[in-house]
Amino acid sequence: MAEAANRRLGGPAIEPAGETIAFRFEGAAVPARAGETVAAALTAAGETGLRQAGPAERRGVFCGMGVCQECLVEIDGRGGQRACMVKVEAGMNVRRHDPATASLSALGSRPEAEMPVETCDIVIIGAGPAGLSAARLLAGNGLRAILIDERPQPGGQYFKPLAPSHRFRRGGEDAQFAAGRRLVQEVLASGAEIRSGQTVWQATTTPDGVELGIQAPGGAYVLRANAILVATGAYERPWPVPGWTLPGVMTTGAAQTLARAYRVAPGTRVLVAGNGPLNWQLALEIARGGGHVVAVLESGTPSSPRRAAALLGMMAADPRLALAGARLRLGLAKAGIALHQGTRIVALEGEVQVARAIAAPTGAMPGATDDPTRMFDVDAVCLGYGFLPSTGLLRMLGCPVTVDARTGFATPVLAEDGRAGTGNLWVAGDAGGIGGSVIAEAAGIVAAAAILKAAGRSDGSSAAAAAAARHRRARAVRFQHHLWRLFEAPSAPAPGDATLVCRCENVTAGTIRGLRDSGVTDLGSLKRQTRLGMGGCQGRYCAGAALKLLRGGNLSDDATAADLFAPQAPEKPVPAILLEREKAEWGGHREVETRLAPSHMPPPDPIPREIDLLVIGAGIIGTSTALFAAEAGIETVVIDRAAPNSQASGGNAGSLHVQLLSWDFGRKAMAGGSPALRTIPLQRDAVALWKTLESELGGDFEIATTGGLMVAENSDQTAFLRQKVEAERSMGIEVEVIGRSEIEALAPQISDCMVVASYCPQEGKINPMKATPALVAEAQRRGVRFAAGQNVVAIQPEAGAYAVTTNDTTIRARRVVIAAGGWSRHLGRMVGVELPISGAPLQMLVTEPTRPILKQLVAHADRHLTMKQSTNGNLIIGGAWTAGTDPATGYARIFRSSIEGNLWVAERTVPSLAGLHLLRSWAAMNVNIDGAPLLGEVPGMPGLFIAASANGYTLGPLLGQITADCVLGRPGRQAIDGFTLARFQTAPA
Repeated sequence: MAEAANRRLGGPAIEPAGETIAFRFEGAAVPARAGETVAAALTAAGETGLRQAGPAERRGVFCGMGVCQECLVEIDGRGGQRACMVKVEAGMNVRRHDPATASLSALGSRPEAEMPVETCDIVIIGAGPAGLSAARLLAGNGLRAILIDERPQPGGQYFKPLAPSHRFRRGGEDAQFAAGRRLVQEVLASGAEIRSGQTVWQATTTPDGVELGIQAPGGAYVLRANAILVATGAYERPWPVPGWTLPGVMTTGAAQTLARAYRVAPGTRVLVAGNGPLNWQLALEIARGGGHVVAVLESGTPSSPRRAAALLGMMAADPRLALAGARLRLGLAKAGIALHQGTRIVALEGEVQVARAIAAPTGAMPGATDDPTRMFDVDAVCLGYGFLPSTGLLRMLGCPVTVDARTGFATPVLAEDGRAGTGNLWVAGDAGGIGGSVIAEAAGIVAAAAILKAAGRSDGSSAAAAAAARHRRARAVRFQHHLWRLFEAPSAPAPGDATLVCRCENVTAGTIRGLRDSGVTDLGSLKRQTRLGMGGCQGRYCAGAALKLLRGGNLSDDATAADLFAPQAPEKPVPAILLEREKAEWGGHREVETRLAPSHMPPPDPIPREIDLLVIGAGIIGTSTALFAAEAGIETVVIDRAAPNSQASGGNAGSLHVQLLSWDFGRKAMAGGSPALRTIPLQRDAVALWKTLESELGGDFEIATTGGLMVAENSDQTAFLRQKVEAERSMGIEVEVIGRSEIEALAPQISDCMVVASYCPQEGKINPMKATPALVAEAQRRGVRFAAGQNVVAIQPEAGAYAVTTNDTTIRARRVVIAAGGWSRHLGRMVGVELPISGAPLQMLVTEPTRPILKQLVAHADRHLTMKQSTNGNLIIGGAWTAGTDPATGYARIFRSSIEGNLWVAERTVPSLAGLHLLRSWAAMNVNIDGAPLLGEVPGMPGLFIAASANGYTLGPLLGQITADCVLGRPGRQAIDGFTLARFQTAPA
């Protein structure tokens, strides 16, 4: 901390206001100023390495606005706290956030009642220029407007209000600070309510408007509104170069928040690099406060004589702003800050933090030996290469988007007044497209006037305000057009193979290219094989670059929202304990009607017109069938509407079940429970087959059969367990009832209210993201062809074969296997057979990673719960909590109530969950039959076979092996009596 004094910025306009306090970081005392964030105080003290990203790797402040999750720390035992969002307090004990040593202190108190519900006329998300200007007009015209903002103070990324740690000297408030202060005051005077420090973690449309899940300090609630305006702004576009994850490397916006709001320089030798005037402004703010800026690297060439026309266009559109830009340029020269135009960062180096920056001309390719390069000795680098709209919430609400071909990220499709579609959703500001503060403020007024009109509250004043705003917006749009002609820069080269693209999961560009070359073309498949996008930032920084790499560096005009990651709740990580609520439960799965025609498919892969065996469905059962059929020499093709492993199998949580689940035995069970009971020997044998395949294929499926526990907490549940265990043992399953002391010895994190458990040593877990791709690869090695983008629309029996027609072609197959999971019923109807198979959408939850706390697969004797810990430390929580289906796509989507109920059961069973954040959720279409598989040849349809089951992932390879035996007509290694369609067919009277 020797250089800490050089990081506190001074100047004649602003002075400290907060009292000097102290807290501890990694055991050492750190001085701070009341009212500043933990990140500001640590940066001022010279501490840049915060989150422990590995044994020898740290991350630090990057975005400065709570998006990237890189500055996580542990505060007074509470892990996963964003240092950039939490205000420092005297006596705080702060440590680096390290999942390997997490204390798991509760992140809140267990809620006692149902989630509180509030209502209002209009909810506005985001308190920047757009949201504030809209709230002022809406509340001023009589609507109850509530404005939700995650930051500690309203103003957003543009106004960046001065923190309470400082105050202005007389006359020291600049125009930008003053404009933000006045706007906030006007909003409050209008009657609008600003709720700072609150996060919208989930959003959905309702018949009457919208419903939002809100995380507030110390709790959570539901907010219902007739309409919503999303004004969530933007975040900075990533610049993936070698070393961009080093502590001390941050976005321009993060550095400006430190400098402008908290009067802290990001370092003692600061390099500012990027594209556009915001970087110039940052450099001047640091220098005027006494900080040292070694240079500004501008990737464009705004001083070039070729840009004169753009400069004249700016002057014509807005002379005031154009002159302000000129003053920035003169200010750099006056401050002695070197400006290198036509230059960009190509690499960053350092051991524990950034120490050197390497730059090259924008026309040069990094790595070329003859490139003229510049090197700078630094301890902070600020990167500002443009912005991306923050679209997570508005996509969750169903806003249509396109894919920006330059960035690979979503851009909303909006009407002129900001309305998205025909519902009650409006978007304003940079969330709807990057334009800057003037355009954002005007767009907020235009959207507010449209909302008033839709609510029947419009009058002459609001119409006049909107007209004036449209005029200001049009002028600002012209200015922005010429501004970015002035700062136009060549496109960046694609990242080198060794460069990290996904900061959270450490996925390199080379890994992405390798998978692309092996046939991976979509983000979903890439995510399942690499974990890209599964970390704390939820793909915000990596998805676009990854999509471009999958497409060879170019995105064509046909890229759509379906090519992006689906929006998921929570929109940002949220403490699990704040969401949990006890919910009514049920037996079995809730069924839905699946959709025959998907809303989107990839381009169809070519397939032969004639084939011996056609497998419909590229999940684990279909893939395994093809694998074993090809092993026997059968020419096999597998077709699917999507990529292999992209639906139910790809959405599976990876449990290896041998015991019956609570809804598969007793009063909750389908068909009295006997079909499920007959199935468990198959499940036992399937686990053994999985292990054999892992060994034979030389893979690592992350199989761990460390046993399964089904816990009980009272006498009724204990009696149920004893009966279930007796039935399971009669089927040859190794299982026993154990007491409290044995539970504690096996799984110390299980709640002490769980008094007994059934223990099955054969149960465990597997990683479907590794296992299924390995089986697909082996099937391909054996000659199986997989074809995506093939949706079956007709199956017609022919002499000795079947003509299967897809959206693309007609295939003549001598034998056909229906392995389409919840969609199989549609295929059976094509040949006049009613298959008793239904779709049952289920959802799963995932926490942030933590140290090993749960070895076993855990279930509950009366509640819906399955729970385990993955190899990388995430807790994966399921248990057949129902999901729904998206009316736009037909695919499964989560329910907030199921998240709340599932978390309640999970935390009741494993109390350590209270110390973790919920990281993400997802839903997948499970299969419902009667508790047992449906296998074998369809009666009366020679050559047509069915292979479907619940618990399909556990059973997948074994059912594929059985089905291949059926196709071959050879005696099966497993008897399928009782698992065929015959059990559903009643004899005629």
